[in-house]
Amino acid sequence: MFPINDTMSANIAILQRTNELFDLTQKRVATGKSVFTAADDTTRYRVSENLLGRSRQLSSINNNISLGLATLETTDNTLKQMLGLIDSALTLVSKAQNEGSNGVRAATSTAAIDTTSVVTGVVVGSRLSITSDAGKTFSYTFNSTTVTWGEIANALNAANIGVVADFIPGSVAGTNNLRFRALNDKDFSFDALTDQAVMDDLAGLTTPTGQVFTPNNLFANGLAAPAAGESGFTLAYGGHVTGNAGGGVTLATVIPGGSSIVFEDGNGSYRTINYGVATTVGQFITDVTALGAGIKAELVNQTGGAGGPLQLRLRNMNGGNMNIVAASGGFATAGVLGMSGVVTGYTAPLSLNNALRLAYGQQYDAIIENIDELARSNPVPDGRNLLQGENVAVMLDEYASSPLKLAGVMVTASGLLTMVQPGATWINDGNIQASATQTRQAQTVLLQLQAQFATFNNYIRSRYDLNKAYQGDTKTQGDEIVAADPTEESASLVALQTRQQFAVQALSIGNQAQQSLLRLLG
Repeated sequence: MFPINDTMSANIAILQRTNELFDLTQKRVATGKSVFTAADDTTRYRVSENLLGRSRQLSSINNNISLGLATLETTDNTLKQMLGLIDSALTLVSKAQNEGSNGVRAATSTAAIDTTSVVTGVVVGSRLSITSDAGKTFSYTFNSTTVTWGEIANALNAANIGVVADFIPGSVAGTNNLRFRALNDKDFSFDALTDQAVMDDLAGLTTPTGQVFTPNNLFANGLAAPAAGESGFTLAYGGHVTGNAGGGVTLATVIPGGSSIVFEDGNGSYRTINYGVATTVGQFITDVTALGAGIKAELVNQTGGAGGPLQLRLRNMNGGNMNIVAASGGFATAGVLGMSGVVTGYTAPLSLNNALRLAYGQQYDAIIENIDELARSNPVPDGRNLLQGENVAVMLDEYASSPLKLAGVMVTASGLLTMVQPGATWINDGNIQASATQTRQAQTVLLQLQAQFATFNNYIRSRYDLNKAYQGDTKTQGDEIVAADPTEESASLVALQTRQQFAVQALSIGNQAQQSLLRLLG
């Protein structure tokens, strides 16, 4: 060991101080700060901490505001879903009103059929033919075995023959039935050339004439021509008179000379047809058609049995009664047609649609339940449900002086929305109209709620944006007050490195000089 002289002590002290300053300057360069504690600069440190503290408070406040905004946005989405349900409810009301208590000319299958149901049993070339009493015919030939009833309905509806097909709620919940409906106050027929496999899908069709729906006996078998007793199926609400000849008749059945018939036509005028010489049923049908009097003469398999028997039927196509004023010869009771002399076939009441209205009403009631469930299950993030009367307080600043209170509203279909007329009562126009009025009122209430919450949303979001801007400004200011000058600190670091090198060299030189002196003295 060598004794440390004053020069070496001074060099060591300089080196220690240089190292301390070097460490401090490195810290400043690394952190970008020049003040780390109050001891470094009391005033600057205090101001910086105040600004940074406020920035942290504003961040916390904005977190609370974010929850409030999320609650409002979730509630708005729920209200939109409710309004969508209200639109659906109004559609159901409109459908029920359009059905009308006066009913329609319609035949509805009892089989569960929807738009995707495939027509079963057909082959390529199978046919479906429907003719309206207006004289227009829809004819469809199957080009594949995977045709759906939805495709058939679309084709029929586009054909514009005065008959449409639609899918209505079935008697079994969740199912649909296929309905054929007249739009022109005319009756219509499923023609005999239709493939019986097509009609097999339409189980349960009925007609006010009492004709029995048995597809195997009324329609063609596949691609074959209709057999003698296959006369098709007619949906008829107009008055009709059907002969009762036990053995049945054909187009070739003879009407003897001296036969006459007097009947009231579809316009209320009287028409007379006399035959001085013998003729046939086929000619009689042609003669009635030629009158253009709104009366249709046709052969019909009324019982739906195999092979007939076919009977002659006179039917009022304009919807009125069918009045036969007088009949003689072959048209009389003793004649081969077996038709009585004077008879009236009365108009059938149109098909009432209360069952369909109630089916729509069931869907309406389901919508009411869904509205209540949406209000109860509004998925708010902080557990405060504005649609269940729960209030939400939103702190807008760091002073906690005046939080914004969002007043919740208890939303129920039968309460605030006043939807108290259930669809289960839709058996008359008055009840349906009451539901319509209440549903529109509910729509207004929901729109008002949506607008009210939207106003809060806009105000709170503006404050959120302002707080975010303040938060950034205060943090920047707090950092800048204690910030180091990168250029200055970098220059200091270089100078300290140089000073450190000189101090080390001076200490080394002093140590070498002392060693040399000791060697001379030794």
